[in-house]
Amino acid sequence: MTKFTAEVLTNYGLHISQINALGLPRVIHFKFICRANRIEPTFEMFNVFYRVTYTSGFYSFNSRTGNFIPCSSNPPKSLHDWKHKFFYIRRGVIPVDMRYRAKNEGIPKVSVIAGFAQQAWYKKVTEKATSISQLDEMALVGARMSLLWALKNPLGVPVYGYGGKPC
Repeated sequence: MTKFTAEVLTNYGLHISQINALGLPRVIHFKFICRANRIEPTFEMFNVFYRVTYTSGFYSFNSRTGNFIPCSSNPPKSLHDWKHKFFYIRRGVIPVDMRYRAKNEGIPKVSVIAGFAQQAWYKKVTEKATSISQLDEMALVGARMSLLWALKNPLGVPVYGYGGKPC
């Protein structure tokens, strides 16, 4: 789990085990868009584009409607049998203390930051909506999100690496 994912979940008051299989790809995709544009993603930015929803015992993130330009196109609509592929996460690998949100607490509502549409990061992120899908490893390298990313020079130019060495 990344610091950004933990930040999103803790600010909404959700535990990772409460998120359905369609929610986390939206978090990762948003992080990818920001990193590809050399923007450090924050919870407040993510909250501009997504709101929390609750269905069948799990929370997810759906695009906001209204005067919001989407940052993603063609979000996945369903993942068949995802509950059968569910797995346990050992508490020791979660980098922050997450609390489990009780059903009677309702859906978390967080206000959107004022003036977001005039900010440079918003304009970059909404310039071209991209599809939430399986990302190519080289795209992840370019966004500095791949485990194969290596620093080739002091300018921070991302390159593909293998065995801990740049290719």
